[in-house]
Amino acid sequence: MSSNLKTKEKSFYITTLGCPKNVADSRSMGTSLLTGGLLKADSPDESKFHIINTCTFIQTATEETIETILDAAKITKQNGQKLIVVGCFAERYPGAIEKDIPEVDFFFGTGKYDKAFELIKEKFPEEFILEPNSDLLRREILYEIKGKPYSYIKLSDGCNRACHFCIIPNLRGEYRDEKEEEILKQVKLACENGSKEICLVSQDSVFYGKDTDKLISLLHTISGIEGLEILRLLYLYPDKKTYRLLDVFKENPKIAPYFESPVQHVSESVLKNMNRTGSYSFFKELFTKAREVPGMEVRTSFILGYPGETAKDVDLLLRFVEEIKPEKLALFAFSPQEDTKAFKLKSTVSKKEAARRINLVREVYHQVLKDIHLSRMGKEYPCIVEEKENDSLIVRRFQDAPEIDEIVHIDEFSGDIKIGDIGKVRIDSFLEYDMTGTWIN
Repeated sequence: MSSNLKTKEKSFYITTLGCPKNVADSRSMGTSLLTGGLLKADSPDESKFHIINTCTFIQTATEETIETILDAAKITKQNGQKLIVVGCFAERYPGAIEKDIPEVDFFFGTGKYDKAFELIKEKFPEEFILEPNSDLLRREILYEIKGKPYSYIKLSDGCNRACHFCIIPNLRGEYRDEKEEEILKQVKLACENGSKEICLVSQDSVFYGKDTDKLISLLHTISGIEGLEILRLLYLYPDKKTYRLLDVFKENPKIAPYFESPVQHVSESVLKNMNRTGSYSFFKELFTKAREVPGMEVRTSFILGYPGETAKDVDLLLRFVEEIKPEKLALFAFSPQEDTKAFKLKSTVSKKEAARRINLVREVYHQVLKDIHLSRMGKEYPCIVEEKENDSLIVRRFQDAPEIDEIVHIDEFSGDIKIGDIGKVRIDSFLEYDMTGTWIN
């Protein structure tokens, strides 16, 4: 047997679908597998165990998951690999996987990521004649940040909000905090391995500790960890806790001037039907307070076409975009999910009409975004280097989250600049979303 085949026999590769929370879960699986003695393969077809961490939040995510599994199945059977499906899709559709996708060798749902090695070893005992390697684990434990200056760290799992359209509580269960000592351990390890930016993720970040003071205290502790330059908060539910939390953005210079708070709608009647709190006036107040933080930019999202939504409700959204001028806006058509309360609601908006409404909001937003881009021209922003190739760079402003928001293209630069370096960049021009700029220092 060649050395390459020996490596393959004790290696794994994780394909991660969905949101940054799944990235954090994949890291937990990777830690478990590395602790057990497996190695990280460079690609799926070079691994013995190809693990797909799935997403099924909306219909398009479910379709992508199924397509990814079926594509992987063709390769795994050719190479004699084991195909393992984990996460939300496996939690939601275990019967369908067993019946309709027999190519899957093993699957398990959410909440078991840190037990991946034990579960896989129990399923395939003949494959595991291994010795754990603590030195290897130390070098590889954060394998997913190689070449990246950022890392996702989970604050919690699950959600208690019970929004009528959302399947997450069914898949992830009730809200559960990660232990503070574990969060701090992961942050320190990430920074020791080259992460300059820590992105805190959760289904409901502001609910951490069920007490805003506990979250604020944790943020201050994390900010003091050596090597950390940027601390980014993601998934802040738009309520009074989040309103209070905004004060810490002013007090703590390590926290990125980036406010992600998905309101989903601004019509009180639609929000009530969604089982969500808030109103046009409260969201306006919330985002206005956020903008008191120097350099702050806002990201939010809307769901269009929810049952009961009227033309007047859409007009409110249009007015909100024009008035608040969010720098980043995600738009989704309502996607009825089985086992949610919204699934049983009578549809009052056709798919075609929902798409038309999305286009209406997008057109207004694009005009707002054009004005925002024009206001950035000639300004200098602190940026972090994400990619470097020959004489060009891809950098990201502190106001933009990794893998989600805009990037800045720099065609020429001088000096020894490395991935993870932080410097000033002048914005010179813009595309539809991304920008071009000049590295100043």
